[in-house]
Amino acid sequence: MKNAGRITLIKPEDIDWVESADNYVNLHVGKVTHMIRDTMNSMETQLEGKRFLRISRSLIVNIDRVKELHLLFHGDFVLLLHDGTKLNASRNYRSALKAVFGV
Repeated sequence: MKNAGRITLIKPEDIDWVESADNYVNLHVGKVTHMIRDTMNSMETQLEGKRFLRISRSLIVNIDRVKELHLLFHGDFVLLLHDGTKLNASRNYRSALKAVFGV
């Protein structure tokens, strides 16, 4: 990731979750957020096979960071991460959640 003439290297396993931000994505790494110009589809491809799961149109999560799953009405889920972050998964991605977490 480039920033003011510097390139910051981020290991995929250090990323907690990724969120869409128009023509950018925010990489949440601990308490730091890195904004890069990329698409969610591109990020999903880059992170494929590295313990990441797309849980909505705008969210990808590192499954190793998930502490709990909370089932809501209509089959939606809220994922609680180890740092206390709550992410809403949409029902369109429910089958992927069930396959990974066996719920």
